[in-house]
Amino acid sequence: MIPELRGYELIFRTSDSLFLRALDGMTDEGARRKPAATNSPLWIAAHMVVTRGLFLGALGGKVDVAWAKYFQRGDEHGDMQGWPALADVRAKWSEVHAAFMAQLEKQTMDGLKAETQVPGLEPTLFGVVGLAAVHDTYHLGQLAMCRRELGLDRLVG
Repeated sequence: MIPELRGYELIFRTSDSLFLRALDGMTDEGARRKPAATNSPLWIAAHMVVTRGLFLGALGGKVDVAWAKYFQRGDEHGDMQGWPALADVRAKWSEVHAAFMAQLEKQTMDGLKAETQVPGLEPTLFGVVGLAAVHDTYHLGQLAMCRRELGLDRLVG
């Protein structure tokens, strides 16, 4: 991996660990429960999978997520018909995460300087990598709050 991505590598490995830990002890029923202030834990987790898959695609990789259409930014979340089980979300996360990390290994700084239409911190693939890290962090915070609302232990500490 190029030196410019080493810090991100640590962030993404930490996000992977926290994502899996965030879902530990959560039931399918609990994961579908929507707290007043945010989306349900299942929606958040599935959205993270789908979005990480989009970032993977921007970097030249691909993993199919059959249920992606249900978890797009800004979607209404009333009807849960067709949503995957929590175990399926965990498994797909692991698949997408592994593919994303493998794709990071292939990147060059010249390639990361390429402009992209994918929204990011800057309009380059390097900006996409930065946005992917921020996106994970944002939603991991939401999952941590959901855990507490469901009576589960803290995500960290």
